[in-house]
Amino acid sequence: MKGIIRSEVLRAVSGHSVLAVYVVAILMPAFVLFSDGSRFDLDGLDSGAATTGFLEPLAWVAISAAFIGAYGVTRECYYASMDRTLTGVGFPRAFSGKLVAGTLIALAVSICIFVLWTAGVAVILAQNGLALSLTSDAWRIYGGALIGVVLGALIGGAIGWITRNYYVTAAVILVLPMVLEFALLRTAPELARFSPGLVLAAVSVPGYQDRLLDFAPALGIGIAWAVGLVTAAWFRGRRRIA
Repeated sequence: MKGIIRSEVLRAVSGHSVLAVYVVAILMPAFVLFSDGSRFDLDGLDSGAATTGFLEPLAWVAISAAFIGAYGVTRECYYASMDRTLTGVGFPRAFSGKLVAGTLIALAVSICIFVLWTAGVAVILAQNGLALSLTSDAWRIYGGALIGVVLGALIGGAIGWITRNYYVTAAVILVLPMVLEFALLRTAPELARFSPGLVLAAVSVPGYQDRLLDFAPALGIGIAWAVGLVTAAWFRGRRRIA
């Protein structure tokens, strides 16, 4: 199994097309940051509050992780090589190997984003006469975001296995959160807070703007989404090869 995971990791990070994955990985937190220009109004804020405000968009890295988690599946489907993989290693090992590899890559990419993002925040704060201050709230954002990344990668991988289509998967994972979930967050937060993307974000920023779930229910529902979709993907995959 270790060999399968290793080969899946190497396959997922090879080739020029993987560069697009890294670009997309920064898309969601950047979208959240610039969609709310009030974050750049630092008047009256101390270093801790300003730092936390700029770090909050990292909660949405979980959605980027879903795209990364799906990439190992959808890339093979796009290049029509999935059947050869399933013939060579079998569905159970390919299924598990791609989920684990996708999660590991999502964690690695997310940690790199955290480092670069934090460095950028430090520069912005310095330009406004403030200093980076990693308070307990800041570390909670990092920790919750990593939990969201794991769940997001599993959810994305499962969606990839269910659709086995690169474009459909990208639309479900990226377009729906950016269009539908954010729209519902403004108009019907009582419904939007249970959607996968916002549930995963709430693990990092519980109660965000008094619209998202608290930590415990967000974690529970996030796990339920992940388990449910992975289970559905497993049975759908088994039926395809039966």
